[in-house]
Amino acid sequence: MKKQAKPAQKTAAIGVDRGGTWTRVAAFDAGLRQVMTARFRTTPLRSLPKKLIPLVSGWPGGASAPLAIATRGAFSRAWKRPFLFKALAAKLNLVEVISDAEAAHFAAFRGKEGILLIAGTGAVVFSGRPGNFKKTGGFNPPSGDPGSGRWLGRQYLKLRGRLAEAGKMGHGRSAAYARKLLLLALDGHGPSTELAARAQEELAGLLKEAAGKSGGAVKVALAGGLISNFHFRQGFIKAARRALRGRRVCFVEAAIPAEEAAARIALLRRKTP
Repeated sequence: MKKQAKPAQKTAAIGVDRGGTWTRVAAFDAGLRQVMTARFRTTPLRSLPKKLIPLVSGWPGGASAPLAIATRGAFSRAWKRPFLFKALAAKLNLVEVISDAEAAHFAAFRGKEGILLIAGTGAVVFSGRPGNFKKTGGFNPPSGDPGSGRWLGRQYLKLRGRLAEAGKMGHGRSAAYARKLLLLALDGHGPSTELAARAQEELAGLLKEAAGKSGGAVKVALAGGLISNFHFRQGFIKAARRALRGRRVCFVEAAIPAEEAAARIALLRRKTP
């Protein structure tokens, strides 16, 4: 666990980004300057309060500062939100539990409208703005969301004659094989190159569906492990511009990390009457 302490500055808001590997916690002062940070390996959600309470309580003003937690499955798994509120009640000032998608969207668009495409283990698009999202894709069929890491990983296993193994794997484990397929594609392996291109086209089609038929400019932010692969990302961007030919497409980078986005949302929720 790593910390940076500036005890003279009181905490005004705290954001938590519970990622797949690391959980990042950051405290900010009234000017949204980062004053404290911590990072620890992500563990099951039920153990998160035991990590957060002693950590945040030890920061100046930490126990009373508005706190927002961003975590996967905040809404799809209904027990998570009430569990966190109950576990932290009277100990920390939890004001909001949001999805990782909402944090990523806010990090890119600061609460304004935009389209967030997440391509990692699964593939899903959120359009609109936090609190009024429209979801496109993300149905997670047995074969994986088309174009997703899990879908590509299963395609790799199929190339190797090992598809039967996928049924015994967790989604994340099967998605990890996407990396092997992309490496083969980079080396010029024909079938892998075709599959990578097909995945990019599938994601571009998902984006086109989410963008609708208004004809206006499309502002897009990208997130997820698969889309973070440089070569795959560049191929997807080309496919997306083809799919949305005739419309201006602007790819937006996240200006702030997810934990800061969560802290800013905490401040907004605190100010809401």
